[in-house]
Amino acid sequence: MKHYILSKCKLLAIAWGILLLSGGTAAWSQVKQLRTFPSQYGITNFHNYSYLVVYKTLKNPGLYTYKDNLVTENPNIGNFALNPNGTSIAFIQKNNIKVYSYLEKETELFSIGGSKTQVPLALAYSVDARRFIASYSNGRIIFYDLPKYLPRDTIKTNTPANELIMSPNNYFVVSLSEKKADVWNIETKALRTSLSFDSKANGAAFSADASMLAVTTSNKVLIYNTRNWELIQRINTDTITRYPTFNTDNKYLSYIQNDDPGIIVFYNVFKQAVEHRINESGQIGGLNFINSHSTKTLVSSRPKEMVIWDTKGLAPYYGKRLNDEVDKMMNGWIKMMDGESMADYQIRVNDSTRIAQTEQFRQEVATGMAGNRLSLESPFAGDYDNAGGLLAINFATLPSIALPVPAGEVGDFKNPGKLKFSNAVYALRDNDEFELVYVEVKNELNDKVYIYDQIGRTKLTSMETDLNFVPLNILQQAAAEEVKLAETKEEIVAADKQDKLITENTLINVDTKVIPDVDANGNKILNYQVGYKYEVINKEFSAKEDFPSGVYDIQKSNAALSLMKIIKQSFEEGDFAKYLTEGKRVKVTITGTADGAPINGKIRYDGRYGEFTDESYYNNGELQAMTVTPATGITTNPQLAFIRAASVENYLTKNISTLQNTKNDFTYNVEVSQERGGEYRKVLIQFLIIDAFKQK
Repeated sequence: MKHYILSKCKLLAIAWGILLLSGGTAAWSQVKQLRTFPSQYGITNFHNYSYLVVYKTLKNPGLYTYKDNLVTENPNIGNFALNPNGTSIAFIQKNNIKVYSYLEKETELFSIGGSKTQVPLALAYSVDARRFIASYSNGRIIFYDLPKYLPRDTIKTNTPANELIMSPNNYFVVSLSEKKADVWNIETKALRTSLSFDSKANGAAFSADASMLAVTTSNKVLIYNTRNWELIQRINTDTITRYPTFNTDNKYLSYIQNDDPGIIVFYNVFKQAVEHRINESGQIGGLNFINSHSTKTLVSSRPKEMVIWDTKGLAPYYGKRLNDEVDKMMNGWIKMMDGESMADYQIRVNDSTRIAQTEQFRQEVATGMAGNRLSLESPFAGDYDNAGGLLAINFATLPSIALPVPAGEVGDFKNPGKLKFSNAVYALRDNDEFELVYVEVKNELNDKVYIYDQIGRTKLTSMETDLNFVPLNILQQAAAEEVKLAETKEEIVAADKQDKLITENTLINVDTKVIPDVDANGNKILNYQVGYKYEVINKEFSAKEDFPSGVYDIQKSNAALSLMKIIKQSFEEGDFAKYLTEGKRVKVTITGTADGAPINGKIRYDGRYGEFTDESYYNNGELQAMTVTPATGITTNPQLAFIRAASVENYLTKNISTLQNTKNDFTYNVEVSQERGGEYRKVLIQFLIIDAFKQK
């Protein structure tokens, strides 16, 4: 295990070193070259996930990582793909699929045999590294479970696919073939839709939120809405397009135009306009935005080098930031206050007050995001509308406003330097650009103040048609259930304190949230998120009430067991039992933690929670792989945190009766503190009940 971690860290050092170089400035709406990695062999194409890259070469045919680090030398490599957890690379070799280690050269891990009648054509991994799929010449698409590549399901198609793309939400598989793209429902294996094109399809990509699919063809780029599969944008080009890729916030779509020399195009999806182009000197073998929320970069290839681009100059997706912040604020506002009666709550929270409060929060957040934008806008007076008594005030980038000004005072606006703007309020337009909805304009020539007021013009009068709309009765129901959940927590905590299992140093928190979503058939659904977490805040008590140092068994943590009692009672006897019906899908995210105290030697692991080899988990939002077996034992803190999460899953599946009837999907997060001490050991569990409020 030590060798595995050191090997991976050594190879990743080059890639993660890029992060240290990405702190420079970038001009607005520009993309700059950040770093190149030369190759002596000549790069034909590549595949990457985050900063992990594997490329195929002409000279010395084979697959390599950065700086020509060898994966395998082989002249017969076809389609290939990198496992998102960074452990392996799958590639087609004649009639077979081979899986090689990303970490050790010429190390075969698995082999999937084909035949003369079932030749592999394309392959792909799911973004969570739990599925691997391959298409074959007989029209079959076979699903394999990872990490052992065990065949699970099959889709029989009429047309063999030469490219496969899986959606990030695991709803869809797109099989691309010549002038057609078939979209398959992963869960049901049924055909969702079929898209036809007037020229050859060269590539396809989903947006990070899976709400859009882009397809590049011989003469255009097509963007589809994945809720109803309607074509929402068409970008006509004079030449071939390839390698579509969305940035992580879905505002920009990039693609390659032309073959040789190639052009990297940056297209603003909301403005429906190309904002930037990079003219390369040769053929481009691929393009992909780095799948990381911590950096804003893009990777491409030239004939003899990999290139990392700094894309910080691209404008952020303000609308997503605004919606996320407003959702947080509204989620707090919608909850019942301490001591608030149900009657008072229903007076404070109703359809009318909700609309008004949402609009107020949106204006507050938009105004805060806009900052002191007017100081850079160089406003000046434009045309005057005599009929309406409105004077146009124009800006460098903001939309013009129509300021009420009497006809006799228009002449006082000839000197822009005498106009002083204050108390500005902003909103966001559909194209993700700011506009003024309120501002006071003082004209120092006549010492008068003129007010532009459009607040309320965009009131949310049609909230019900918004995909993010949640009916008020559902929100109030969740708020009431959170109150009852908090009461259950207090009762159990009080009893455990009475039994001297925990003290006031163990803090347990619970919360609920209703999250709107869309299912694979395009239907709006409401998911129910229920969160539980604890922490022991005093290090003098942490070893007594929580996991002792080096211990991973949940039965050894009184604080964790108190949390389990709360979950058990609320899921079996409380309000949440009615949502956990037979066959209901539940996504469970468990965060296991460890402090920074080094592990000297090896902690024995007896395999009680299973054996884990290259098992995928998340660390600070990045997908990684973990190996823990009785043979490896536990030698690192991430392994210890991982097994603590596994112990929680084991307890939940064995002791919570309602979870034994649901379809559960467990995901592990691992957090390791740099600090030492038991107060840095805690457990967080988040349940997401899918389509929770559906009436049978």
